[in-house]
Amino acid sequence: MIILTSGLFEVYDKLPLDNVKKVAFIGNAKDKHVDNSGLEKYRKFFKDKGFEIEDIDLRKYQEKELLEKLSNFDLIYAAGGNCFVLLEEMRNSGFDKIIGELLDKGVIYLGQSAGSSVMGSSIEPLQLMDSKPDVTSLKNFDGLGFIDFVFVPHHKSEKYAEKVDNVKKKYSDKHKLELFTDSEGLIINDGLVNRIGLF
Repeated sequence: MIILTSGLFEVYDKLPLDNVKKVAFIGNAKDKHVDNSGLEKYRKFFKDKGFEIEDIDLRKYQEKELLEKLSNFDLIYAAGGNCFVLLEEMRNSGFDKIIGELLDKGVIYLGQSAGSSVMGSSIEPLQLMDSKPDVTSLKNFDGLGFIDFVFVPHHKSEKYAEKVDNVKKKYSDKHKLELFTDSEGLIINDGLVNRIGLF
């Protein structure tokens, strides 16, 4: 199962996480942020919900070891931040190659913001929302391709309104864009795609 969200807190009560106990917390999207203390409120959120969480830094793993490690969890949570930084580390670690096998094993992937956008067809349009991709060595902006469109988060949020408008203006002819407010998301299970929220 794949769950893609723009905002986690706003949709959490609609997520099918009843059988989840162990959470792998991937915060690499914040690696290049000057201040990544914002991750702590998400760690606390999961802990307060009764989950056992462990930080997984993709920079410390390679493909085989990462597959073995992540197979021990019920849920992989990829936090928000910079989707270019996150995608680069997913490729460097081999996460992009093993996520399909993990999903087949029943591990749930829960993305938020950048963690959702990397699962789409491309992250190219999101350079107008994140800091430019020159913080990475990425040359290929193709996403992991679990959905056939660009997941554009934070639609209608005051902070990102102008940036989302710029994405639409510049890239709507080149890419298939789907916009998500922080109260919306997707649940993809057994080939079925359900949109949650729509407030």
